[in-house]
Parts: sequence; structure tokens; C-alpha cells
Amino acid sequence: MTRTITELGPREAEFLATMASTAKDIFTMEAAERFWGSGSATRNVLSRLESKGWLERLERGKYMLVPLEAGVDREWSEDPLAIGSFLVPSGGAAYWTAVRHWGWTTQLPRTQFFITARRRASRGTYLGVPYRFVTLKPDRVFGLTQEWVEGLAIRVTNRERTLLDILDRPDLAGGIAEVSAALKVSWRDVDPELLTEYIERFGSGTVPKRLGYLAEELDLDGVSDWTQRWRSMMGTGITLLERGGPKSGRILTRWGLQINAGKSKGVR
Repeated sequence: MTRTITELGPREAEFLATMASTAKDIFTMEAAERFWGSGSATRNVLSRLESKGWLERLERGKYMLVPLEAGVDREWSEDPLAIGSFLVPSGGAAYWTAVRHWGWTTQLPRTQFFITARRRASRGTYLGVPYRFVTLKPDRVFGLTQEWVEGLAIRVTNRERTLLDILDRPDLAGGIAEVSAALKVSWRDVDPELLTEYIERFGSGTVPKRLGYLAEELDLDGVSDWTQRWRSMMGTGITLLERGGPKSGRILTRWGLQINAGKSKGVR
């Protein structure tokens, strides 16, 4: 994305410098009002700075500061995880976005996925990037870690929580073949005890089914130590291995699954 940076007045420059120095590259209308005062004056200033190319409005009342070091016609960008973390302060990056963050896939998802405890529109596009927001009950939003990218805070599900999420919603992680590949790559860096505790806390009877089946199929190290516990957590009935896939394929009663996915990326 390219922006033409035009001349600033002294007070405008002071405002932008203040926002930058306090690490508020992404800020709210309320933050701006603490500098300019409430009322139409602040809205006018923000509108003017946006038209000059110094601000980008992410959504109503939320703005992003174009880096002060940007020059005329300079190409610039902001990390989508930082923007998404600002948009959902009660959540963080998850599903396929988290899989990419942890280096478990070579795929580059176009849509950025986030979980949040606060209900909001499920989809939006910011700076040309599509976002998908999945609202969960507050007690299901846990297992987030904070990191820093170019001075901006990002929140992303940790490794164990990421596996839980993609096993719960393979459709938000490229499908069960991608989930299988991510499980295989990540297993050496995952704490099985913490993962199992997370599954119990999340309260899903489906996740242990998919996890147990895939772990056995992939012959992961030490999996036999966990299968009995995972089986005790299984929900009743038969679940599709590939969420949203065809209701066909053999039934595996051991894991309460209908194997409706083909052979790909380690799934036999």
C-alpha cells in the first residue's frame, strides 16, 4: 500500500510524535481526545490527517498511525497480527493464522483469523487484508501469549491452544490434511499434558476424537501414554473427521469418527 505524505502543521506533528513516542501506533478516538480535547475539533483533525496520508482509519473510532519516517510516496505496511490484536483486545490470532505464526505450514493464508470474547462482526477488511473473527464464550478464551513485532504488541494462541483450535475447527485451518501436517510438525514442541488440560477446560468432546485418531495414524512419539485419557474425554455419537465434509466413509468406533477425508499429508 502506498501513501503520499504531505506537509504537517506544528501541532499536528506534535500529536503524531506523541502517539509514536507512547507506542500508540494504533489508537482510539478517546486517546486522540486526550490530546486535542473532546468534540468536533478532534474529529476534524483526524479527518484532515487521514486525508494527508498520516492516518488510516481501521474502523469507526479506531485509527492507525502511518510511520513518521515514511516519506513521499513511500510504501509501508503494518503487521496484520498487531492490527487484529488491537481490534479484539479480549482475544488474539488463532487457527490458520497461528499455525503460520508458529511455522507449522508453508501456506500463507490470505484471511487472518482471530478469536475474541467480545461479540463483533465476524468479518472485516482492514488495509486490504480480510479478517475473520470467531466469538467464543469468555471462559473459552485462554492460552494466549503476547509477543512484540516492530514495537507493536501482538497476541496469539500458544502452541497447545493452537492445536486445540484447529482440531476443533479444521475448516478454519485449511482442512484436516493441513491440521494433520501441523500436528506432525509441532508435536516435538508441544506439552501433551498442557494440551490435554486445555481440551478438558475447553469442554469439547470432538477434539480428543480427532487428536487421538490423527496422533495414532501419524505414530507420534509417546502417543500411547495419552490415548486412554483422550478416549475418556470423547463425546458421544459419531463425528466427521473433516468438518463440513461429506457424510461418507468408514466408521471408526475406537475414536467415534467417520473417516470422510482422503489420504493426504499423513492422514491414512
